[in-house]
Amino acid sequence: MHRIFLAFIFSLICFSSCKKKPEDVMANIKKKYHEINEKQKDLKAKQVDDITNAGGGSITGYYKDEEVKKIVAEHFSDTCRTFTECYFDEGMLILIIEQNFIYNCRASQTEEWAKAHNDTVWYDDKKTRLEVNKFYFNENKLIKWLNPAGSEIKEKTPRFIDKESELWAQTIILMKQLKEQ
Repeated sequence: MHRIFLAFIFSLICFSSCKKKPEDVMANIKKKYHEINEKQKDLKAKQVDDITNAGGGSITGYYKDEEVKKIVAEHFSDTCRTFTECYFDEGMLILIIEQNFIYNCRASQTEEWAKAHNDTVWYDDKKTRLEVNKFYFNENKLIKWLNPAGSEIKEKTPRFIDKESELWAQTIILMKQLKEQ
């Protein structure tokens, strides 16, 4: 009986050590992120217009052979400009970095426009603020979200779950456009 118990404990320890620790997963994602950016010049680039965005933009895919390693999407509108970088490892999404430059008001609201409309506020690029969200994935599942304040959004909340679906939908659309154009 004692041997069976020891065998069970030993098996349990072996199986539990096989599971990746969250800090190891995060370290691996960051390592892959740096590797992809360091080797970006060696990757084949393909750029297309983003036909789904009303404000215009572009999508650039970076490939090693036929495998996508990185996608960069640039979107422009009258109220903001957004740069989204998606990183992949062995066909799996591992990281999305979203930089959103939010204007103080519509870019079309010039000083002349404001004065003509008795307004004292107009577009000023110096008043643009940057909001950065980082989304970490493990086995194509969102595991961590850092908001612009650097705070972590809790998993299993409706906001977290909805964001995962939204990010996947956006990523699939980007990939599809790169493939079809």
